[in-house]
Amino acid sequence: TFLQSMTSDVIDSIEIISNPSAKYDAEGTGGIINIRMKRNMATGFNGSATSSFTKGVEYKYSNNLSLNYGSGKINTNFDITQSEDDNLEIFLDQKQQNNSILFLDSREVQSRKGYNIGLGLDANLSDKHYLSLSARSILNNNDNNLNSTTDIYQASPLEFSETLSSQSYLDGQSSNYIVNLNHIWSVSDTASLNTNFSLGLYDTDKSTLQPNTYFDADGVIIDTDNTTFDANTNINLWSAKVDYEKEWEQITFSIGAKYTRIVTENGFEFYTIEDDETIFDPTKSNDFNYTENVAAAYANLSLKLSNVLTINAGLRVENTDSRGQLISDTDVDNKDVPRNYTDYFPNIGILFDNQNNHSLSLSLGRRITRPNYQDLNPFETPTSQLVIWKGNPFLKPNYIMNYQASYAYRQKLIITASYSKTKDFFAKILEITGEDETQIIPRNMEKSINYGISVSYPLKINSFWDVIGFANVSQQSFQGDLEGTIIDLETTLWDYRIQNELNIAKGLLVDITFTQRSDWIWRGTVDIEGTHGLSFGIRKDFLNKKLQIRATGSDIFRTETDYPYNSDYGGIQLNGTYTSDNQRFGLGVTYKFGDQQSKAKKKTKSALDDELDRITN
Repeated sequence: TFLQSMTSDVIDSIEIISNPSAKYDAEGTGGIINIRMKRNMATGFNGSATSSFTKGVEYKYSNNLSLNYGSGKINTNFDITQSEDDNLEIFLDQKQQNNSILFLDSREVQSRKGYNIGLGLDANLSDKHYLSLSARSILNNNDNNLNSTTDIYQASPLEFSETLSSQSYLDGQSSNYIVNLNHIWSVSDTASLNTNFSLGLYDTDKSTLQPNTYFDADGVIIDTDNTTFDANTNINLWSAKVDYEKEWEQITFSIGAKYTRIVTENGFEFYTIEDDETIFDPTKSNDFNYTENVAAAYANLSLKLSNVLTINAGLRVENTDSRGQLISDTDVDNKDVPRNYTDYFPNIGILFDNQNNHSLSLSLGRRITRPNYQDLNPFETPTSQLVIWKGNPFLKPNYIMNYQASYAYRQKLIITASYSKTKDFFAKILEITGEDETQIIPRNMEKSINYGISVSYPLKINSFWDVIGFANVSQQSFQGDLEGTIIDLETTLWDYRIQNELNIAKGLLVDITFTQRSDWIWRGTVDIEGTHGLSFGIRKDFLNKKLQIRATGSDIFRTETDYPYNSDYGGIQLNGTYTSDNQRFGLGVTYKFGDQQSKAKKKTKSALDDELDRITN
């Protein structure tokens, strides 16, 4: 949601940490992508205005205004982005289960209109104390219209049965408020204490109307089943953390602690519609409350053994205390699910760098991925009369062990080998619930294993043409017994990217990128056919780099738009094609005003960054 409602112009840099130390939360499958936002620290007044749009089947556009004012020790900033993001999704598939064959034609237009508003204050209180206060609001309105037709056949003997015409009209609003307070105390020239407090509030209200009509072979209505339901979610998060770091000539030692509390409240009210009258159904309505408390502590040591050899080792301990409570008139077994577990996350890295041509790094680390809050909610949310979504309150976190070796020659040729094993991998499973009906539910798969090698190299063809090449090959497997459904899939994955950067005369910059990807497995159960595609970007600066105009194109030959898929497990055979709105062409313009000469800003990180990633729409 955050990325959808912002423009690339407000991003300062993207930092990739492939092996996060124990200082960072253990949450996540692998590395960390740290997106640093621009916060101009120059004295005086400055800012920028940006507008962009792209056109596929549907339109997307955004308008951004960023303002900054600095007076030496105190700097303030404000940014606002107004955007609309319309997207088309199409599913055409054939599913066979029991003695039924279902042909689905589903088309959904998803529309999101929103505002992303940010405020910031940075103050150098003294030579030893730095204070940063930031707040952000993300407000969205969603309007999704889905129309689907399902032709239902008897498989043996093959005979047409009926057609289900189903619509789903969703009207939803969401609001996300984040406040972060950070204080850095430079205790001495070699020691610092960093304290951070963050608060987050997330609310969403969704109202869905689902009319369902059955037709016989002659197109005569034989049955109707119209429903509507309201789903409301409220999530409160707060977190506090403290980090102390001390440096000596050859040693850097850091310790810290963090405490996070998450409280979610979910309400679901289901109604049937009979003769234009809306009737509340208490047997399909319920409330679900979930609380989670995570207490963590870590210690990390970086030891420089010589000018070319450095060792980094750390240990993080996290205790998780959670409870999910279902309030429902329906008698079920999983109304109260408490959990308490303590985990240890070691991290070791060895770096050899001769400061000339060669560098080699070896690392290993253990990480955890906790379920999204909504995936723990055992609500049954219908997408039609034939398919429902159901959460799983017994969904356990998964644990990932990562091993990595990376070699760099002159910081250009980079070769990386990796191996990871995930225990209790999250899989979203299709399960038969009736003759024609199925449910989609997240479940823990026994394990997933991935190992592979990647290579990247930049090549300068001439003074105006640079090429960056990247290739990756890996082996991926999924195994598990999911409620009697045996999953045992293995595949070889590969992908590569060739990026051409052309600096044409008079500052005209052109980027042309070709990508290709092999077949892959989605969520551990569905085979997806590979794709390839070509994209481009063109930009030109004017008025002494104050004005920039851009043109972009993605999937210009429409080869990354259709994704054929198939699966065969648990008594369900599925074949189909998913179509996305990937082929897009766009224009963008940015104008900068005021003094753009900026000073370096101290890096701060919200204590809630990792928890916010677990909220899904």
